[in-house]
Amino acid sequence: MGTRSSIARTSIALRMRRLSILAGLVFVFGACGQESLSLQEYGAEAETLVVVVTARIDRLDSELDAYSSTREGAQTYWSRRLDARVEFLEGLQSLDPPDDAVELHRIVVDLFVRLNAAEQALAARVATLDSGVPPEQWWETPEGQAARAVDEEVTSVCHVAQAEFDKTESGAVFADTPWIPSEMKEVVRVAFGCPE
Repeated sequence: MGTRSSIARTSIALRMRRLSILAGLVFVFGACGQESLSLQEYGAEAETLVVVVTARIDRLDSELDAYSSTREGAQTYWSRRLDARVEFLEGLQSLDPPDDAVELHRIVVDLFVRLNAAEQALAARVATLDSGVPPEQWWETPEGQAARAVDEEVTSVCHVAQAEFDKTESGAVFADTPWIPSEMKEVVRVAFGCPE
């Protein structure tokens, strides 16, 4: 049981880290064409959001055994996790994408609104479970499965966003051509680490 619980926690932590990284990096893509900030500056703002939420959730997940051993502990875990998610989403919503990335921005924000709602529903479900129910069983509930379904959508968007970033590689050939606009020369190299 201990090994299975450990594997489940590791899987959950990796999925949540990927979600956070994806969100930050997708919004770096959304900066293409924005004149007030360079792509790197915009990416730095998004990266800050990602670093903060990832650190908070990783810290919570590292103490998951202690939290999950009691009903009160599980409620504390979910309260803190949801607080981190809400702050992350608010930061995401405050980013102002350029016109050519508004649709992607809308899709990603909507996706994380849905992820937060799914995790809120899961937290409410966990609050009704008996004390000491292991975390892997949280994710086996209908609410946990719904949260995982949103996570699968995040994976799909991750692959699309990675492909868009990969397209910027072609701009490297124009790096030393003075008459080509700078936005066509900018290359953004990222590795989202999208799950297979």
